[in-house]
Amino acid sequence: MNAHVLWYMTRATGIVALVLLTATTVLGVLTSVRLSTARWPGFAWQDLHRRLSLIAVVFIGLHIATTVADGYTPIGWVSAVVPFTSPYRRLWLGLGTVAVDLLLAVGISSMLRRRIRPGTWRALHWLAYVSWPLALVHAFGTGTDPRMHWVLLLLLACVAAVVAAAVWRLRAGWPGRAALRAAIGGVGLLSVVMGSAWAAAGPLRSGWAARAGTPSSMLRTSTTANTSTASTSASLPAAPFEASLNGTISQRSLSDGQVEVDIAGTITGGAAGVLAIHLVGSSDDNGGVALNAGSGAMGPAGSPGQYQGRVTGLEGPRIDLALTSSTGAPLEVAVDLSINGNAVTGQLSAVP
Repeated sequence: MNAHVLWYMTRATGIVALVLLTATTVLGVLTSVRLSTARWPGFAWQDLHRRLSLIAVVFIGLHIATTVADGYTPIGWVSAVVPFTSPYRRLWLGLGTVAVDLLLAVGISSMLRRRIRPGTWRALHWLAYVSWPLALVHAFGTGTDPRMHWVLLLLLACVAAVVAAAVWRLRAGWPGRAALRAAIGGVGLLSVVMGSAWAAAGPLRSGWAARAGTPSSMLRTSTTANTSTASTSASLPAAPFEASLNGTISQRSLSDGQVEVDIAGTITGGAAGVLAIHLVGSSDDNGGVALNAGSGAMGPAGSPGQYQGRVTGLEGPRIDLALTSSTGAPLEVAVDLSINGNAVTGQLSAVP
């Protein structure tokens, strides 16, 4: 259950952090021209901007901490601060790390503002505007949530808010620099068009996990499920349901002393489909595995990855999984196994 909580916390804190970063970016654009009204004087806008920035930093910290602590993906503390060092979706995770490093530079320069030249501080503060698009690309490229409709709409709203603020800024500022405003506007429009085309052809299409650089061991569950045989049912029945499992189990040793265990089986009885489980851990004295990380996929033969997610518990012959469909529907699966050589049988139960 703790692992399950971490899994959802890292997703939730990432989304909240991006929304807060969007709000601070919009306020930064608005306050750059000394925005002031009768109800909200300039210092009030600036104070709100600072407070939202601090809250955003807190959620970014929580997002990083829960991601590292979760252990589902091989992301360590070094990868959280040193870009492009993680084996998991290296480019897209690295862009998020760059965004964090830029925000750290902005935060440190703000704390030292009285000790550095105003021009230097302003130049460093511009890095905050660079961090937002990097964080947005990180959200699309690293996670799977953008394929959920409500998350996609939220991300599009963030883009619309920043674009609207930028358009207003270009119309309100630099009255004597029409060429500069036109150039900035053209670059911004081109960025939006190219970003939209990339998102539509990449993260929002199936198969992105493999193309994005997910380690092969984490993809093995889907690959194994694709090679399994089962009924060609269009979808699993609505949960709750119970079914029988028949399949195979294989194990191999890794160079770091850990072992990988793969279970691939056919589901029959109360549901028809396939189930694939991938475990990584260390061997215990009883011939079992002390779990470090695990993933799973389940679905009909025609769509073996209909539900995908992580292993949340391993105790004796029982394996617990928390799976999610491509539309965001959750499914909790408990599997009780019986192993005989390379053959495995068991019973599974699924609840929404």
